[in-house]
Amino acid sequence: MRKSEVVGALWFLLFLSSCTPQRTPKTDEAESLTRGRVELFCDEAIAPLLASPLKHFDTLYPEAQLQLTVTSAREAMRQLLARNARIIVIARDYLPDEDSLMRAYGVAAHPRVKLAEDALVFFAHPSVPLDTLNVSQLHAILRGARSFRDFFPSLPREPELVCPGTASSVYANLVQQVLSGTFPKRRMHIVATSDSVLAIVASTPWSIGIGYLSHVAHSRQVRPISLGYVDSAGHYVSPKPVHQSYIVLRKYPYVVPLYAYLRDDLRNLPWVVATFLGTDTEVQRHFLQSGIVPAFARIRLIPEE
Repeated sequence: MRKSEVVGALWFLLFLSSCTPQRTPKTDEAESLTRGRVELFCDEAIAPLLASPLKHFDTLYPEAQLQLTVTSAREAMRQLLARNARIIVIARDYLPDEDSLMRAYGVAAHPRVKLAEDALVFFAHPSVPLDTLNVSQLHAILRGARSFRDFFPSLPREPELVCPGTASSVYANLVQQVLSGTFPKRRMHIVATSDSVLAIVASTPWSIGIGYLSHVAHSRQVRPISLGYVDSAGHYVSPKPVHQSYIVLRKYPYVVPLYAYLRDDLRNLPWVVATFLGTDTEVQRHFLQSGIVPAFARIRLIPEE
């Protein structure tokens, strides 16, 4: 198959005036807005994406001791719901069972700050001659009703799907966004982390990985697969290059939000961390350069002529 020609786009990022909290004078209290200790539970699928922003935070606020705990999205949310975590950063919304549990116990939705928009993507080892898929084909394959070779008989062998485990945000977004809340019946190679998915697909012929655009945006070892789909208005959207510009244009089917959730509705140190990650100019530029869409920015796309 021939890959759709990339539509060039010149990105202009016009940052709004930064809302990053300013330094405050030292006080005798154990914690202030920029002084104290806080543990941040982070979704392993996006932990590498936050490494540079958190280092930047440490530089700006040396009196704030930020401890990063990398774990699954499910475990991070469990810690938040148990009120053990004051701040978590994950790449998904509440899952239905979490939402039901909160309603049952009268727990209100947590304050949260949107950091950026990523995308759930399917990416292939170069040996797999697939450049495009339709979402309907993807549904049938994941539900076990059809195989890749049923749709593409010229394939000499059936590709293997590689995905992080059920506690990951990647798996959760696969279930919620791609399969509308049902679990895949297709047999997949389940691995511990998103890093493992990328490493396996990059080194294993005839494999297709499931992950995020931020994992593969700058990789030359794997190839993202473009997806065609029918939008909410019933219009067919032809496969587009897997690129952040099509997230902005809403011409990609599986957009993944990155949120910082807060335990308490307070202006405290965890709130400062969340606000910093969601509004700081350097952090938002980092998200853009990582291949995803920063939340706190005005973006103008200018097609090349």
